[in-house]
This record gives sequence, structure tokens and C-alpha cells, in this order.
Amino acid sequence: MTKLGHQAGHARLMGAPAREMRQTDAVQQATMTANHGGLTAKLMASRFGWNLVAFATLSLFAVAAAHSATVDERAAAAGIVASTDPACTSLTAFYWEIGDGVGLKASGQGGSGGSLKTINATTTIPVASASKWVFASMAVEQVQGQVSDVMAKALTMSAGYVNFNACSTASTVDSCLSEPGAAGGTNGDYTSNYDGYFYYGGGHMQVLGDAMGYGPDTTADLTAATKLLPNTKRGLTWVNPQLAGGLGVSVNGYTQFLRNLINGSYTYMNPALGSHAVCTHTNGDDCPTAYYSPINNGRPGGVNNISDEHWHYSLGHWVEDDPTVGDGAFSSPGKFGFYPWVDAGKQWYGVIARYDMANVYNTDPQKQPYYTSVQCGRKMRAAWIDPTGQGLVSKALKAQAKKS
Repeated sequence: MTKLGHQAGHARLMGAPAREMRQTDAVQQATMTANHGGLTAKLMASRFGWNLVAFATLSLFAVAAAHSATVDERAAAAGIVASTDPACTSLTAFYWEIGDGVGLKASGQGGSGGSLKTINATTTIPVASASKWVFASMAVEQVQGQVSDVMAKALTMSAGYVNFNACSTASTVDSCLSEPGAAGGTNGDYTSNYDGYFYYGGGHMQVLGDAMGYGPDTTADLTAATKLLPNTKRGLTWVNPQLAGGLGVSVNGYTQFLRNLINGSYTYMNPALGSHAVCTHTNGDDCPTAYYSPINNGRPGGVNNISDEHWHYSLGHWVEDDPTVGDGAFSSPGKFGFYPWVDAGKQWYGVIARYDMANVYNTDPQKQPYYTSVQCGRKMRAAWIDPTGQGLVSKALKAQAKKS
């Protein structure tokens, strides 16, 4: 493993514009529209070299099939899943919310117990890996959508920086790279053998951020930089300079971020959702370039003891496109159970917000909070999108209709 000097890191990531680009029109306040019918869905098929187009097409069929469903029906269906499905009732206390590019449509609570027993839209919690989606959006907006191949490798965890451990809270983006790494050396070490291989971790984005001008930034500087994103003035606070995991958010601050993703406030990140995606399925013949994916294995190089699902990873976010159970949604689940998502058709956003410290250390890898939140959230999403197509939900809705 060779040490990556800061100058070498900048040279490796040449093409990433300097910090001054934050002041360009790309990061000025965008005009939001409250006209739902005016929201533009830019699928940009040329950017998707795999099967996201198929998922987007299926999503359009699903929307067409369920277009007559009312918001009340969707909310009832999602609420039934949250309160009765074991994938949700087994979780620690959580707040859920679903909406569109204009605003919140439905919300509620579920689960019980845990580190935070009551969570609502204003609760502030650390979101760990959900930070990746925010930093990637900052980066894509900064370069006005001109994502170079080198930048794409960093944002899809394929750049070879696989020795990252953690940042001390008092460090800067740059100084964190000199702190102790996971296997000796430092956080900024580059391993050429993993360049071009999907290896989930924080080093890739940390090095990219340093090269893009964020190197001297403290947490306060990063928070101020995040506010330069259009319509992003509150609720996203960096509590650690780790770009791939250092955000602490108010839930409603992050849901505003999700609304911005689908309503066009982020001019360049909206069409970039799902772009530059790489395969991530480990230990299979279908993806020889995947070495570590927390969707599959509990540790780098380990067996697939979490799931055998075939997802892809785009610019700071996952694409849930498993051919058996996937629906093509975009998401970025965090270590403590925070699960934000946008559906494949970019019509709806959702979040499962919770803080489950106990199960972070569970010896059963399938009990990890990020993974269990995904299981609940995807079922709620399916119920919302097609409220009459779920067996349990359909029966419950019919029962409610008889009572009314």
C-alpha cells in the first residue's frame, strides 16, 4: 500500500474544478415551481448503460396503473405496512415521511424502543452514509454536471482509496487524510490493485473533496458550503469532516434535500441520478469488479452473509435494481438506520428516520440498522406507489372502506 501525497492526489483527480466554481450560476438559488405537472423527468437514457431504463419504464407503467389512487389511499397503505409488517414493527422507533417535489404528503411513526424513543420531522440525528448523497450532489453541481471519468470513479467507490478509517472531529477534510488508516498507514493511502474495483468506503470521496478545494474546510466551512446548494439553507450540518459520513441533520432538512433532487432545484444532480453506475454484487460471476458491498457482505472480502441482491452504485447513492426484488429506486442508507430514497420515476421521495446504536454491534449481519431499514422502507414504498396491489394492504383498505 503506497502513501498518497496531497499533490499526487490532486494530480490523480485532475479535471475537478477548483473551489471557486461554488460561486457559479450552478449553485445559485433556483426557482421552485409548485406546479406538480410542470416537473420534468429527465431519464437521459444515453447515460444509463444498463437496465435502469427498463426500471424507469416499469415505473411509468406502475404510475399509470396506480394513477387513480388518492393521497389518502397511499398514506393508508404505507401506514398499514409501517404498523403491521414485521419488517417495520421489528425496528426501533422511527419517523417516516413520503412526499413529492412540492412537499410532504404523509408521515407517521412506527417501531418502538431504541436509542431515541421518539423521532419526528424536527429531530436531529447523525445519518452516516446518507451523507454521501449530499456531498455527491455538491460535487456534481459544482462541476455543472460535467463529471469526468476520474471524478465518477471517486463518487462510485472505485478509485482505489480503500484504507479509510475515520476522521477526528477537530480535523479538516485535508488533515483527515493523514490520520491513521484502517490497516496501518493513513486514510489517504492509495492501493492500485483496487483501482477500478467497487470497494465501499469513505476514502474515495475524502480524496476527491480535497482535490476539489474542500481540503482546508472544518465542519463549519462544510456546513456553509452545503448551504450554497439551491434551496438548501437549513437542517444539513456537518459534525465531522468525513465527507462520506459526517452529516448530522434535522429530518426535515434532509427531506428538503430529497425534494430538491426531484423537483429540479439541483439542475445537474437530478438528471445524474443513476448515472455512471457500477455493479456491486460481490462473490458472483456477474460482477468481477466488486470487492466489498455492505448490501452483500459484512466485511471486505467476506462471504455474502447479508444478502445476495444485485444492486448498482451511482454518484454517491445506490440504485436498488436487483432483478428479483428491486424497483430501481435511488437510496443512501446510513449505518444507524437512516434510509432516504427517491423512486425510479423521480416522482416520490421517502425516508425512514431512526437512530439504532444497539444493533450497529449486532453479531448477526442481517440485523444491521441500515439493512433492516431498507427492508421496511422498500415495502412502504411499494405500498405507496401501488396501494391496491399489495395483498395485506388491499385487504386492509377494503376493510376500512366497509367501515366508512
